[in-house]
Amino acid sequence: MDLSTTEFWIAFQLLIDLLLVLLIFFFLRNIKNCLRLSATREVAERVIGALEPLLKEADSVSKTFEGQLKEKNGLIKELNEKLDSRIISLNLLLNRSEVFLSSEVRNVAGGSDHVYDQQASIVELYEQGHSAEEIAGKLSMPRGEVDLVIDLKKKFLKMK
Repeated sequence: MDLSTTEFWIAFQLLIDLLLVLLIFFFLRNIKNCLRLSATREVAERVIGALEPLLKEADSVSKTFEGQLKEKNGLIKELNEKLDSRIISLNLLLNRSEVFLSSEVRNVAGGSDHVYDQQASIVELYEQGHSAEEIAGKLSMPRGEVDLVIDLKKKFLKMK
């Protein structure tokens, strides 16, 4: 092939033009992909920027809510303990009134007239190893009342 022919130079020019068109096509395609990636990153950063304050606020609210729940649980536990104590006292008074009405025991007061003192005496004797029957005999109280106080004391110990 002769380098001086016109046909050769036209073919050579067409080949160079084709290569330039292909290079421009690939260059434009890469620019388009880069722009698409940068636009995607920009949108993702905006979304993250918008969500971040919301997540911080949600975290703050959840911590506040958790603190309030703990406080309410403490109050409920305290109220339950007070209520159980009152129930014990009421049951003791009810048992005592039943004893007086049925005349099962002549002398209910075994040293102290106060219900809380009797509860303390029952618990103290129980912790010393006395049975419910022995405690009822020593304090001149019905055995059911002694059993009630002991059972409720066991419940308190399980709750703690």
